[in-house]
Amino acid sequence: MTVWDDCMCFPDLLVRVERHRSCRITYRDREWKEHAMVLEGDLSELLQHECDHLDGILAVSQAVDKFAFALKSQKKFLRQD
Repeated sequence: MTVWDDCMCFPDLLVRVERHRSCRITYRDREWKEHAMVLEGDLSELLQHECDHLDGILAVSQAVDKFAFALKSQKKFLRQD
C-alpha cells in the first residue's frame, strides 16, 4: 500500500512511501519466551516505519518518487490512495 508517512524526525513533512498491508513480527518477552504477531493496516505501517528506524532508514529515503513530499499543511490536497 502507498501511504503518506509522517515522522517526528521531520515534524512538518509528509513523505509518500510504499508499505506492506500486513506484516509478521517475532519477538521475545522478559522471560525470553518467543511470540509472534500478525499486524495489519495502520499498525503494520507503524511497525514497518519503526523497524526502518532501527535499521537507520528514514522515510525521506523511502519516497516513491521526487513528487512524494508535502508539508502537513497541504494534507487536505493530497491523494489518499
